[in-house]
Amino acid sequence: MSGKREMIKELTNSALSILAKYENDEKEGKLTRDEAQKTAKARIEYLRYGEENKDYFWITDLTPVMIMHPFRIDLNGKDLNGFTDPHGKRLFVEFVKTVKTNDQGYVDYMWQWKDDSLHIVPKLSYVKIFKPWNWVIGTGVYIEDVKKEISSLTERMIWLSAIISLLIAILLFYIIKESLGIEQKRIAAVKDLHESKEKFRTLVEAATEGLIMIIEGKISFSNSVIGKMTGYESNELTNLALSELIDSNNQNGIIDTFSVNTVREGKFDLNLKKKNGELTEVLITSTTTDFYGKPVNILIVKDLSTDGTIRKSEIDFLKLISSIDAGVFRAGINSGGKFIMADEKTINILGFRDFSELSKTSVRSLFADPDDIKLIRKAIEENGTLKNKVIRIKKHDGDFSYISLSLILNNNHKSDGIICDGIIEDVTIQESEKILNSDLITELKLNQFLLEQPVKDLLTQIKKTDADSTLSSVIDHLKTNKTDCVLLTKNDSDCIGIITNSDIQRRLLSLNLNPDNPAYLIMSSPVEFISENTSMHEALGISDEKKINHLIVKNENGEITGVLRTQDIFSAMSKSLSFLLEGIKQAKTDIVLKQCHNKLLSLVNPLIYNDVTAYFITKATTRFSDEITRRLIELAIKDIGEPPVGFAFICLGSEGRKEETLYTDQDNAIIYEDVSKEEDLRVKTYFLKLGERVCNSLNYVGYSFCKGNIMAKNQKWCQPISVWKRYFREWISEPEPQNLLDATIFFDFRTVYGESGITVNLTENNTACIKDNPLFLYHLAYNTYNLKHPHISSGSILSEKNADMIDLKSALSPIVMFARTYSLQSGIEHTNSIDRLVALKEKQIIPGGTIDEILFSYNFLMKLRFKNQSVMAFNHMPMTNSLNTKNLVEPELILLRKVLSYIPEYQNKIKTDFRITT
Repeated sequence: MSGKREMIKELTNSALSILAKYENDEKEGKLTRDEAQKTAKARIEYLRYGEENKDYFWITDLTPVMIMHPFRIDLNGKDLNGFTDPHGKRLFVEFVKTVKTNDQGYVDYMWQWKDDSLHIVPKLSYVKIFKPWNWVIGTGVYIEDVKKEISSLTERMIWLSAIISLLIAILLFYIIKESLGIEQKRIAAVKDLHESKEKFRTLVEAATEGLIMIIEGKISFSNSVIGKMTGYESNELTNLALSELIDSNNQNGIIDTFSVNTVREGKFDLNLKKKNGELTEVLITSTTTDFYGKPVNILIVKDLSTDGTIRKSEIDFLKLISSIDAGVFRAGINSGGKFIMADEKTINILGFRDFSELSKTSVRSLFADPDDIKLIRKAIEENGTLKNKVIRIKKHDGDFSYISLSLILNNNHKSDGIICDGIIEDVTIQESEKILNSDLITELKLNQFLLEQPVKDLLTQIKKTDADSTLSSVIDHLKTNKTDCVLLTKNDSDCIGIITNSDIQRRLLSLNLNPDNPAYLIMSSPVEFISENTSMHEALGISDEKKINHLIVKNENGEITGVLRTQDIFSAMSKSLSFLLEGIKQAKTDIVLKQCHNKLLSLVNPLIYNDVTAYFITKATTRFSDEITRRLIELAIKDIGEPPVGFAFICLGSEGRKEETLYTDQDNAIIYEDVSKEEDLRVKTYFLKLGERVCNSLNYVGYSFCKGNIMAKNQKWCQPISVWKRYFREWISEPEPQNLLDATIFFDFRTVYGESGITVNLTENNTACIKDNPLFLYHLAYNTYNLKHPHISSGSILSEKNADMIDLKSALSPIVMFARTYSLQSGIEHTNSIDRLVALKEKQIIPGGTIDEILFSYNFLMKLRFKNQSVMAFNHMPMTNSLNTKNLVEPELILLRKVLSYIPEYQNKIKTDFRITT
């Protein structure tokens, strides 16, 4: 009934919206009131709903007078004050009372059945006032309809209950029958088990070595050899926990292994505890089997103190293997190679449950980069060994990790393929620490270069006053000039001392001086002078040694240019990368983030003008922009609500390559999980709203909108992963000019926020598509070869617009595209150009000398680009990638000409390697 009440309420609200529409047309002057009311009334009159399409709406005014009734036309225009139902209820008067009291409500009464005036039944109606016209509109539900639905539902429930009861009865009968069968089988099994135990006991007693049978961690059988070895009687060992025989002086790994219900398979050297407390060194070989559905351990025990058949070297080797964290294995490393043997540590490192699962897996499939297996095979074929090779693997559970791999060729193993014995160690944590250390090095370099900067950039103006001035005049001088120090001079030139706020606070009161006393009584003397070129690090050393916080600074001509305060150095250090990143993480508004962005130039300037590679500078700018983007996403999610499904916010282009300069616009997108058609609109609306919020905020902070509209706020670039896979398939399979242009931007993507597994999935899809469409790489290489680039010849720059201008971004593009093309061809997952080039060198895809030359060219052009943008920012000029070569010194111009002359050589190499025809 509550559902019906809610239904007629919502239906009335829908009809009311029609009245509101025409009332709005009246307000806007499109219709007169009379025209608006007539049109609205006509619309409402023919509204129908219900199974027979005979349920309707009516309208009265507050008199009440019937405005419109679709079935009782005889009531239209009549006064309804005296109209009653068969029970005498003045229903239309009740409607008016209800809306006058609460604007809306429910009224029950008797009324004709739909359009049958002779059939009177109970009815419940919902009415609501439309205040602009003082109309009351309503509709109702027949109680008879509800009763019919309840009766139908009750009948269905009775039938369902009967069916369920019958099914339960059948199920109970089946369970009882099966239980009787199981009990009979159990009795037979107990009898068989007893007979098997007796047979096994006979075999155990006949064995020449100690033999123990373990069930659920307890000794079930043991032979007489074990009794002699330990001093226990056979009945004393039965049901004894195996762990009670393992002495506590064994290694923790051994104790843990023998403390579980089922001992893993393998050989273990350990000390066994006798009944008299003495110890005996034994070698236990553990195997597992199934005994009537239960896991059973069979342990063969050899007494090493009396058994001379086991070589000492074998024992030492087993001890060594059990004590290290690495795993050992034997496997084939040819194209179809499988694991022949692997210990438990190897199985765990590779993410498998047991060896039977691992043995079915190809060794090649575990390598994240297929080229790694080729390099390993080459090393084994040439040298017979491989030592501590760090590679990235894809574990059985889908996660990625890093391992250290050492191999030696097994010449004794008869096989057509290459068989190796190996040691494997999980070094994922160490590799992660390397990344953290790299970030730490970047941070330390920033602080180091800050402290190496000359103090002239941090000077504060110093005021002078005569040494004979009174203390009161000096205090007034400090207040008037809003400074914390003043220089005392004689004859306006000789500096005899300095007075600071701390001098006044400490000495004026402690000496109980009168304000009319001369100021020199509390001055600090002699004055400590330093040069403008003194580094901040040296200045801090002098301040610490002299126990002072103010140093007077002179230029090369001996003129005083200002004062250096130690607090200004610490303030500058507080603007270092770590402080700024922490400030970004704590920011609550876009305004605070914009303030953080304004400090970026002062952060990277010391790096730009010192011997720091572009790789470290871009690491700083990328970490900065990534942190701002993440914080903006967090603030947006906090405001609009949690995302409905998993997603990844990715950056593209130079941001995706971690090659951001001071002049970088937005290139970003959103990838979210696939959803059903019913959920698609709601999910898409959420992520478009998120993308718009983040992109608008990034633009406000300082990362301008992308001119090509490649942003997450654009519906085309805010799509589920299935659509993104289709995008890449089209770009790769149909290498048309626009598709290639999109590919050059979108192939350099990485996750900034969200689930990285989504982008890993997309990357794997792209790699497979490229393998299926090798022609795509040809077109990518073709574009790289034919890309026009600026160059300098005969002292002038060849350019269509200005002979003195060069676009540094265009100069870098061939190098970026060169690295991208070869990396996609070789399956290299890096997006950063330098990382790509280094990987190409390590994999020996391109000669090391060529890569070193390209890296030098790339670093030189990027540093020049940073320096040019820094100068533009300092001079308050609009930032661009255009460089006026007139501003270069002669050595820079010569080097630039040389670097640009190398680029055609790189393009010719790609032409040769990809067999490009012109």
